[in-house]
Amino acid sequence: MSIWLKNTTGARAGHMVRVEMGEDLFGFLFYDVYTGRKHNVRKLKTRIFSDPAAFIRSLDVELYNKENRDYIPLASAI
Repeated sequence: MSIWLKNTTGARAGHMVRVEMGEDLFGFLFYDVYTGRKHNVRKLKTRIFSDPAAFIRSLDVELYNKENRDYIPLASAI
């Protein structure tokens, strides 16, 4: 599953962030954060959790910080 965020303001207009999340073979939850423009994408970080509550809290903080930097969900940006 993934969440796409796009910045539509200022110098970072067109810049996108993708958060991919899931569960690995050992039952750990994870999310990866990718950032960039169209064909210039790089992986920023990977977070791995054994506790589902810690996973949700960390993902919530990650999305909250991006929304404070004027990123909006991609479905709303179109």
